Amino acid sequence: MRFGQFCAAHGSYRTVERLRKIMRLFFRTCLPLRSRLRTNIRCAGLEPNGLVDAYFERGIDQMVMLAHGFRRDFDINMLVEKFKFDETFGILEKTYARGKGVITIAPHLSGYPVYGAIIASRIPCTIYMRRNQDPRKMKITETVAKASGAELISAPVGATKAQRLQVSVDALRQGKMIFLTPDTPRRPDDGVPVEILGKTAHFPTGVFIMSLRTGAPVLPVWWHWKDGLYHVSYSQPIELERGGNLKEKAEAAVKQWGCDVDAFIRQHPDMWWNWLDKRWTKILRQGSL
Repeated sequence: MRFGQFCAAHGSYRTVERLRKIMRLFFRTCLPLRSRLRTNIRCAGLEPNGLVDAYFERGIDQMVMLAHGFRRDFDINMLVEKFKFDETFGILEKTYARGKGVITIAPHLSGYPVYGAIIASRIPCTIYMRRNQDPRKMKITETVAKASGAELISAPVGATKAQRLQVSVDALRQGKMIFLTPDTPRRPDDGVPVEILGKTAHFPTGVFIMSLRTGAPVLPVWWHWKDGLYHVSYSQPIELERGGNLKEKAEAAVKQWGCDVDAFIRQHPDMWWNWLDKRWTKILRQGSL
């Protein structure tokens, strides 16, 4: 990562694109990593042949897009051109125009670190940045967001779960649109059980609790790779009726979104960034080894 940032900061477009060739060679010859990925895919009941290389190609593309963000002559439009929005973009426009705020959500699809910056070129977007122990990862998010004009928000160091939630709630109450990726697995006592690829994971309810507190609709967004472009589409907004048992309503919404995530991953498995995530590796191998 450090080498890539250095090359990008001191190089040109061609310099960064050369990193793509270097990474392709690395991932084609890194047998332990390829073996781990093949095992995870098989444990999920899918066929790894062809999928292994497709996954790494999408992952490489994400890393190259981020590396371009460190170039001194970087223009966000070079990334915007790689994303094609279909007619469902109108759903986002209408939802945002209502002024209640919008919570856009997606699983960790390849390209997720730049989505907020991409959409900010069309509609103002606020990106919630999780605190990370690796300052280099936070620097990447900051660099790409700055290039696009997207707003970054984050909770202070040492913030409680409630305080972290409040940061996003405050933005929504100002009518802002935020982007989150709430498929990070939680402990069983801190999440809702969902079935992903035949395995049980636990997703957080925070997104839908925020929606219930603020009245901001939740808008799922998806994208996949086809014909040299990322094709972006939006589902209908999820609007939960306020009042009553918020916890039960949030849990039901999480389970429904989990079903949609499962269906999307099965249709576009190469897009799912989390195949090699340590927590997801443990989940995918439940009862399979």
